[in-house]
Amino acid sequence: MPRKPKSDKSKNFGRKPGYFEKLKMGTAHETYDEKEGRGSPAEWKAAFNVRMGFAEAQTYKGRKWGSDWKKLADLSGIHLDEKSMWSDVKKAFRKAAMANNFNYDRSNKTEAEITAAEVGFMEAQAAYAMLEDIYRTEGRLD
Repeated sequence: MPRKPKSDKSKNFGRKPGYFEKLKMGTAHETYDEKEGRGSPAEWKAAFNVRMGFAEAQTYKGRKWGSDWKKLADLSGIHLDEKSMWSDVKKAFRKAAMANNFNYDRSNKTEAEITAAEVGFMEAQAAYAMLEDIYRTEGRLD
């Protein structure tokens, strides 16, 4: 006796939709809601597009910390050293920037918390700028 062919419904039963299926449905990416207190898209774009230059980073850093790899690792929680790949440095910077985002939930923070977050963000930017220069001179940028 020949078997009946399976229908498409039984083949996909219980399977989660893939990325492209979610994209067609419009649910592939979470939508951004300004009302959640994370700052407007313009504020985010401005914060991440303003780049600290090498000279400004050197001035800001002064003698506050020794190794830029250690500073960025401390701020992000990701291990970095002189042998780390540039992609690891970028990942650590993004994590440190998010952890020290002074615009996130600003209404529920005290002035001291906002100031500490701003300082942490500036330290992450300075360490990233210094490391970017090191990796560029060594030809190790992706």
